[in-house]
Amino acid sequence: MAIATTVLVVGESLVDVVIGPSGSVLDTRPGGAPLNIAVGLARLEIPTQLLTTYGDDVYGGLVEQHALDSDVRLVPGSRTADPTSVARALLDETQAASYEFDLRWAPPALDLPAGLAGLHVGSIGTAQPPGDATVLRLAEQAIAAGVPVTYDPNVRPAISPDPVQAWEGVRRWAGLADVVKLSDDDAAYLQPGPESEADADAMLDMLLAQDRTRLAVVTCGGDGTRLATRRHRVDVPAPPVAVVDTVGAGDSFMSGLIAALLDRDLLDARLAELTDAELREVGGFAAAVAAVTCSRRGADPPRRADL
Repeated sequence: MAIATTVLVVGESLVDVVIGPSGSVLDTRPGGAPLNIAVGLARLEIPTQLLTTYGDDVYGGLVEQHALDSDVRLVPGSRTADPTSVARALLDETQAASYEFDLRWAPPALDLPAGLAGLHVGSIGTAQPPGDATVLRLAEQAIAAGVPVTYDPNVRPAISPDPVQAWEGVRRWAGLADVVKLSDDDAAYLQPGPESEADADAMLDMLLAQDRTRLAVVTCGGDGTRLATRRHRVDVPAPPVAVVDTVGAGDSFMSGLIAALLDRDLLDARLAELTDAELREVGGFAAAVAAVTCSRRGADPPRRADL
């Protein structure tokens, strides 16, 4: 089902470079959660714009081509004079990875485009100055214009090493968002404690305590997903899948969730009125999108035809 209106995704694009124990480069590919989510939405036939930053360099060419190949419209000004951001995964002899980031996040200032169906924000884009101020301004404009805001913090301890400070930031951004999605890893880092269903419920309660948040979601990988409004709370199982890797699975879930809500004309004031059946339906669609991504190498979300 094609959607006539557009989602604007705002956030970082980068190139992931995997370096083996000998120092040789094993893999290089475009990534970054906002780029992955924009690609996922566009492949699900949701018209998608991406406000991001990448350089006029070889890595920037990878980012740009990846977006254009999936019909993502790059907002003018996203290509900048700064080098493209890079995340280096350094593998040791046991294949355990440590990470180094070389980030640039200073997107062009612009006003919110007219006619949007939604604004998605998250990840480094909402946590890294100076660009976080640009994202905040767009979110405030979206609220004033009645455009729904979706948010996925995609917390990176290497970028936000203080969990207390990170949690304060997540709560501030959740207070601006109609839909908030966290992973269980996000929740464990932000609010450490014994892993249990009660912890997921406590996180959902804290998110839904924000004035604007009407749908909160905690994904738990192979253990499924819990979705909640102030009226209803459901568990959606993860579909069985032969997992190749889980890179980009959470981003694909977010794309699938936004697409499912738009397909059903639910990304609006009716979010607060979602029934149990509707929660299971949108959660099941998002889980199916994530499952296909898990069956592939890297962040390679499906098109609708693949579902």
